[in-house]
Amino acid sequence: MKQIPNIITCLRICLIPIFCYFLWNENDLVAGLVFIGAALSDVADGYLARKLNAISNFGKLADPFADKIMQISAIILLFLLGRLKAWIMIMLFVKDFILIIGGILYKLIYNITVSSKWFGKLAALILNVIIAAVILFSLSINLTNVLMLIAMALQIASLIGYTVLSLLELKNTKKQKGEA
Repeated sequence: MKQIPNIITCLRICLIPIFCYFLWNENDLVAGLVFIGAALSDVADGYLARKLNAISNFGKLADPFADKIMQISAIILLFLLGRLKAWIMIMLFVKDFILIIGGILYKLIYNITVSSKWFGKLAALILNVIIAAVILFSLSINLTNVLMLIAMALQIASLIGYTVLSLLELKNTKKQKGEA
């Protein structure tokens, strides 16, 4: 039972090439449904991991990896299909790069792991909803870019939120060490 969340995560990873195949071949309905299925399975595996007390190191790494690779695949393919401007794609990737590198450095330097917060989950949810809508409803490039700008603003706001919380946590950690 405790392996069910990890199995769901692995299945989600397996859905990525299937999603890419259908989106690249412009079968938007199937691609959109696969994308939504993957997003819902993310919710399911997280819920089950907590409910079954089955949170694992594998899951902590593989779950966000699966989510990010699905989002990145969708964004790249939307760009390659001419449905998204390059600069929006680049901005979303820069934000992710900063977040990932910052998290790694924070762990290596201070041995503090940054956990996901509600604002990061909300920004990811909205990005997923926008990607699914763009795919399922074959939205125009102009509407797609406006919606992705909204998603990008929320993504940047979440990056700022993580930065502020991380700096506050670091300050508290140093203060506690100074008192000890």
